[in-house]
Amino acid sequence: MSVRRGGRPVLQVGAHVRFRESTWQVIAVAGQQVHLAGETGEDETVVAGHLFADASFAIVGAEMPQAVTQWGLFETASEDARRKALAWQRHIREVESGLPGGTDSGGVPRAEYDPNRFTLAQREEAKAGSLRSDLVSGFVTPGRGR
Repeated sequence: MSVRRGGRPVLQVGAHVRFRESTWQVIAVAGQQVHLAGETGEDETVVAGHLFADASFAIVGAEMPQAVTQWGLFETASEDARRKALAWQRHIREVESGLPGGTDSGGVPRAEYDPNRFTLAQREEAKAGSLRSDLVSGFVTPGRGR
């Protein structure tokens, strides 16, 4: 028996698990020790970290999470949503690297976005202030950038 908490399967007494290419039932959990009963009557006590690290480990009956495609969910968004996201990309790159085109774009960062002088939090605050100022002055329309 296994239950789900926060979307994840939970190992508990009664659950069946795959371990070392065999199926076992969890008969006790004490601290980091997991006590298992095998299909043919053998018992084994395993440290939880060793159990979870086993290549064949799985909680029997638990759903496996689906892998995200190579391009993630971006391609599934509408054209309008993708356009709006890309409009923010240069701002994000400037905050992260100091340069709107990213680290490999060359050039010198504007002083307020220089990673050698300011923390990420300080650069984020500078960008927020700049965008706020541009928005108030009418220079930027939401979702379009500079």
